[in-house]
Amino acid sequence: MAAMKEPAFSNSPLAGVEVNGTLLHVRDLEPSDRPGLLDLHTRVFGQQASEDWYRWKYVDGHALGTGVWHQQHLIAHCGGTPRTLWRQGRQAGGIQIGDVMVAPEWRGILTRRGPFFQACDSFYARHVGRQAGHDIGYGFPNLRHMKLAVALKLAWDGGAVHALTWRLGADRLAPPGWSWRWTELQASKPGFDDIVEQAWSRMRANAAQFTLGERSCRYVRWRYCERPARSTRIFSLRRAWLREPVGLAVLDLGSDQAQWLDWIGEPKAIALASRACVAQARLNGASSLVAWATDAVKQLLGNDGTFDQCVTARLGIPIASALNHDEASRAQWWFMGGDTDFL
Repeated sequence: MAAMKEPAFSNSPLAGVEVNGTLLHVRDLEPSDRPGLLDLHTRVFGQQASEDWYRWKYVDGHALGTGVWHQQHLIAHCGGTPRTLWRQGRQAGGIQIGDVMVAPEWRGILTRRGPFFQACDSFYARHVGRQAGHDIGYGFPNLRHMKLAVALKLAWDGGAVHALTWRLGADRLAPPGWSWRWTELQASKPGFDDIVEQAWSRMRANAAQFTLGERSCRYVRWRYCERPARSTRIFSLRRAWLREPVGLAVLDLGSDQAQWLDWIGEPKAIALASRACVAQARLNGASSLVAWATDAVKQLLGNDGTFDQCVTARLGIPIASALNHDEASRAQWWFMGGDTDFL
């Protein structure tokens, strides 16, 4: 195994805080804290966090983390992965909040400023906002965590994240017609990077009204091709007489419930792309296809009765972001499942 290079953690000093008479310490994580982070992640989420996952996210992805310690034990953590965002056609520094976790034995602390607050508040203060180089933070908490973050004045509610489910037993959605070509891409083949850049260029040129994450070939390779313990496939949708695609769809077809993780291309073509994704999921023997979508994405997909929908998460925007409340709540956020780091 190749030697790990050190993550870009800030080497912040140890800060002491008292919670219900117990002294806790708060600081940014260092490379030597890796075992404690992996152990806490496994205890909280119930899945073994691997060294490969750590390398992918905290080394290659340059993720940051702030932890809360009781004695020598990491009991709470809030992290984030830097990402370039595009807002009204202009670049902005972003950071996707993730790995927000509190050890089970500390969740019942009856105080508004317990370990959860200490981890999140410290991370946002140090790593979110224009002064930190990450103008906008965003994450995908469930409703309970969103209500808590709002009550603690840590974050604004940026709107619903919907789970859209196409049931594949009934042929309610016809695939694209004869004039369209649907082709699987291979990251190892020549020209892959050029095709991704063409699709991203089309998306960026037609998405000035949205706030969305960059989908360059460098990002796509890191997020989808290099992600350990996941198997995603990328498909191109193009006109039969054109070489350049109108867009690319990223699918996880490894289970009975297929996941449509991303669309990289002209926003207005996403409804057409949904037909191709449904057809591909059905061809692979899945019984359903699920896509996460913020309101802006869902509106472009329409509501023609071909999919079921429910709210699966909220879009949380840390108050430390370089936005005011109206900007956070009214922005046309374009996020799908691939904009998380856990799907």
